[in-house]
Amino acid sequence: MITLLNAAPDTGNQGVSALCMSAVAGLSARSAGRVAVADHGRGRREADWGFTSVDLIGLTHNRRYWRGESLTTVRALARMGGGFSATARTIAGSKAILDVSGGDSFTDLYGEKRFRAMVMTKRLALDNGLPLILLPQTLGPFRNPARKDEAVEILAAARAVWVRDAASLAFLKEELGDQFNPEKHRLGLDMAVALPAVMPARTLEPVVADWLREDRDFPVAGLNVSGLLCCHPDSAKSTFGLADTHTAQLAATARAVLDHDPAMKLLLVSHVHRPVEDEESDLGAALTLKASLDAEYPGRVAVSLDRHNAMELKWVLSRLDWFAGARMHATIGAFSSGVPTLGLGYSDKAAGVFAQCGIGGHVADLRQLSAAALADEVQASLIKMERTRRTLQTLVPALRARAEAQMDEIVRQIEG
Repeated sequence: MITLLNAAPDTGNQGVSALCMSAVAGLSARSAGRVAVADHGRGRREADWGFTSVDLIGLTHNRRYWRGESLTTVRALARMGGGFSATARTIAGSKAILDVSGGDSFTDLYGEKRFRAMVMTKRLALDNGLPLILLPQTLGPFRNPARKDEAVEILAAARAVWVRDAASLAFLKEELGDQFNPEKHRLGLDMAVALPAVMPARTLEPVVADWLREDRDFPVAGLNVSGLLCCHPDSAKSTFGLADTHTAQLAATARAVLDHDPAMKLLLVSHVHRPVEDEESDLGAALTLKASLDAEYPGRVAVSLDRHNAMELKWVLSRLDWFAGARMHATIGAFSSGVPTLGLGYSDKAAGVFAQCGIGGHVADLRQLSAAALADEVQASLIKMERTRRTLQTLVPALRARAEAQMDEIVRQIEG
């Protein structure tokens, strides 16, 4: 059994799900062994994901210590073989623990509770003498020196640490010093580059189906509307240091797209599935943006309402002519499908991941660009769309080959 942590497929965040499915698909293709995936459910359950079946094990950082899914309880019981906890028994019996930290959560930027969960899950492996392999992710930053020291101790004890950007590798080299080992501390690619694309199981909404058909005679651009940045725009502007509110930036982006070509349609794509009223709901933010555009651009803006999984979303993105968004894994799904893409970066992670994939010049920094300046960046990206498409035709196969070689090496590290 191989156990995958901090890649729960039931958060609604399809970026995290993309990392989860990419890892499981890669392991399954190599017959590496049965995989258990930690989620927020109860007990141990079997799930058929189409391309393979997995075991789901509940693991939640809460104070319900009497439950076998409590992280604190699991950590205590795993040292004794697992006891009444199916999750603890699964972890104790694993030959390796893989941990992706949600892609960007091995940091103290999100508060003590999340940092503590990141540490405790990794300690599940180390406390039980199990190989810990950190899958490609962003490391840090760490504002608190004590927390940084705690994280570095874990990084030094892991069997292997993969990062997905040059800044994280530099952090490893600096903090590990003589303990840095290029054989186990590796710079790789975000695993979602290799995520399979699958046609949605459900029938698409009529408008979306029409816009995504192969024989359409009009271009379709896509735009991810991030609920994280839009639902409380003034707060998000302050928190992330944006140059303008993201609602203003997105309105300018949408108008730049629609004004670029009067025949172009604009599909608003959600990548975090939450109820409309949820403050991180991409769908709620997308519906609000559409309502603000409909009078000016009748019949040219649509919202994808279906809650597609990560692989289905990649299929949707692959049908577009151009794409932009702040949800990084939505943009990875697009450019790794050969679609000209503009990343809308609100932190350093997008620039780092895009650079590692050879397209570092295709990120617009929302912390530096006003709404009007961003519109100019969008126009420039659209103007060179065909040239970018030709570049990706050469680049993407090489990226996929690198991602496959990376997974081959991870499987070798699991085997020791």
